[in-house]
Amino acid sequence: MEKDRSAKIIAMVALFIAVVGLSIGFAAYTRDLTIRSSAHVQAQQSDFSVRFSTQSGSIVTGNVNGVGSDMNVTPDTANIGGNRTITGLGGTFKEPGESITYDFYVGNDGQYDAFLKSVTYQDIGGTKSSIKCTAKEQTSQDLVDKACEGFSIEVIHDPEGDTHSFKETTNNITEHKLAIGAYEKIQVKIEYKAGSSRADGDFDVAFGDITMHYSTVDQ
Repeated sequence: MEKDRSAKIIAMVALFIAVVGLSIGFAAYTRDLTIRSSAHVQAQQSDFSVRFSTQSGSIVTGNVNGVGSDMNVTPDTANIGGNRTITGLGGTFKEPGESITYDFYVGNDGQYDAFLKSVTYQDIGGTKSSIKCTAKEQTSQDLVDKACEGFSIEVIHDPEGDTHSFKETTNNITEHKLAIGAYEKIQVKIEYKAGSSRADGDFDVAFGDITMHYSTVDQ
């Protein structure tokens, strides 16, 4: 009888150990897997494109005809090339009160909105002025200098709408947006103002380059 009882106790102990061993065998373990990612976007400067055009709606290069204020004025033919430059503006004047105007467009054919930030009138020929007049043979330079004060060149944005006029260097321009795909009419006016002095002969008038600076930010 005592022998049977001992056997039962041993059996129970063995069963307990077996259950514990089974519980340990099924203990849970955890591990976290972390995914870290990043990307870099390399913008292309070529995606920012603002150019002159002879017409609205698409970029078209070529000649731009000037319009004289009267029959006495002979405008030169300007040209828009493929390098974002318009050249050849000018003509022949005979007396004060005359002017020549050129109409063309600035188009945004890029992938970013463009904001006009400044219009710069560059000095010419080592002078401190954007206009230089030179007397021809047998013409008084002193009289030419006085007549030269009557000349001006003006850049007019959107002359038929929300007009902005620039007659000299203007910086820190804000809120002048040219949206993607948009075109804005530009008018350049060269004028020999009425009431200005006259010279006693022929003379040449030269103008410094005018640069329109656009940016992707309006700051």
